Parts: sequence; structure tokens; C-alpha cells
Amino acid sequence: MQKRSLHWDDLLTLSTLIRTGNYSACARELGVTHATAIRRVRRLESALGKPVATRTDGAFALSAAGRAALAAAQQMEHSAERLLRAVEDAGAGVSGVVGIACTAALGSHFLTPRLAALYRAHPQLEVRLETDNRVASLARRRAHIAVRLARPQESDVIAQRAGSMGYGLYAPTRPPGSGPWPEEALAAAPLCGLLDEGLALPESEWTHRAGARAGFQSNNMLAVHEAVCGGLGIGLLPHHLARGDARLELVRDVPEVVREIWLAYPREFRGASRFRPVIDWLARALAECP
Repeated sequence: MQKRSLHWDDLLTLSTLIRTGNYSACARELGVTHATAIRRVRRLESALGKPVATRTDGAFALSAAGRAALAAAQQMEHSAERLLRAVEDAGAGVSGVVGIACTAALGSHFLTPRLAALYRAHPQLEVRLETDNRVASLARRRAHIAVRLARPQESDVIAQRAGSMGYGLYAPTRPPGSGPWPEEALAAAPLCGLLDEGLALPESEWTHRAGARAGFQSNNMLAVHEAVCGGLGIGLLPHHLARGDARLELVRDVPEVVREIWLAYPREFRGASRFRPVIDWLARALAECP
């Protein structure tokens, strides 16, 4: 009887397929072609001698063999991740690359200008900041530390509350001597806001409930900020982004909209020499977010 062998790439592909939900997203994450992703799953089925997944109503349903293969794949992923983290922190001293994942507005506008203090204290560090509004996967090594605007849900990470983000209704600055914005002008002004994209974001829900005509929408808060600055309307903006911008004036605080800021990082990094200083710096910096 010919010996059958399993390929790690095939198990990883199955795990990624189930997590992403389709072959196209799976292939993009793994950096392979659509055909390669399909071929790997077929090769896994051939090695097991049984199907692992069937597509029903637009979703993949795992067979008994598929569930066993997925469990093995996840265990192997976790073991490989633990090994890499152990190797990463094996060196002495505070040096090396630390990846931070954060939203574009908070990362670019708030954290980056404050990095100089961290670099002065630890000149051998190299921070790699990934700004993306999607939730970065720590398990997939997209970053070492993630800054989240909601409590992290992963069971295998430390969730550390770092601060909160306040919001206000902002409008373009009126010419000197014009006085505050008239109420009738504010009532008639279109709203610039953040696209919800099905994520039930508090800032998007507030804009929707306001009932005003939409003047501009984007999935990037930096773009919403620039739209208000450019006179496309008024908008709900985080104070850290809009306060201090001479192009904008605060119409009123919106205390009912607040986002908690959390840090998420693997448990192994709690006392790691390279990551602990960055975690502590992030906690101090984010505690000052208005």
C-alpha cells in the first residue's frame, strides 16, 4: 500500500479557507493563485481519502475529516507561532522590529508624531506601523501589537484597555468676525461621515440617526476629516484628529459617542524585552487621547 503524506501548506490552506470564507480571499491572504488554493485542498482530500468541505448556501461545511484536519491545522499554526515568538524575543536588549496595527487616523495622526520619544529611549527599535481599518490578525503575524477600538475577542491574547476616544461635531472655520455658526445653517448643512460597512460603528450610527442629508462618506476617517475641512459639510470627528486644526471649529461635543481604545498582544509578549517598552509607550500615549 502506497504511503500517503500530508503537506503543511494544504492544512494551512484549509484553515485559511474556512476563516476567510472563499477561495479568492484565501488565495490573497496566502499569496497564491486561486487555482493553487483549490489544488491544495484537493490534494489534502486525496491524502485523507475523504472530502473535507462542501459548499452549501454560499458557505463551507466541514465533514468529519475536515473538522479533524482543521483542528490539526490550527494546532500546527499555534505551535509555529509560539516558536517564532520565542525566537523573536531570544535576543537581549531592546532592539529589533516591532509591528503595530492601528486605524489610519489614530496611527498616522496621533501615534506617529509621538514616536520620537520612544526612539530616543530605545534607538535600536524599528517600529513598523500598519494602518488599516480592518482588524489585523495577530495569529497571522500581520502585527505584534494591535490597537483596537473595541475589546479584543481572541481568547489567546492579552486585552489591555488603554484609553478612550471622544468625538465632536465639527464645521469649517468661519471667517474672523463672523461669529459662531448659525443654527439654521448647521441644520441645513450636509453631513460627512464614516461608512458603516456592516460593522455597527457608533460614529456611523450617530450620523445615520442625525437624519441630515449625506454630503460625503468614506471608509477612512482621514478622508472624512479632509471633506469637512474642504467645506463639503459638517461631520462627527474624533477630537484627536480635529481639535487643534485651524481649518475646523467645534460646534459641540458629542459625549454619547465614545470609542474605547484597547491593546491586544500575545501572552508571550507580556514581559518580553523587545515588546514591553512599546506596549508601555502605547499605553501612556493612548491614555492622553482626548
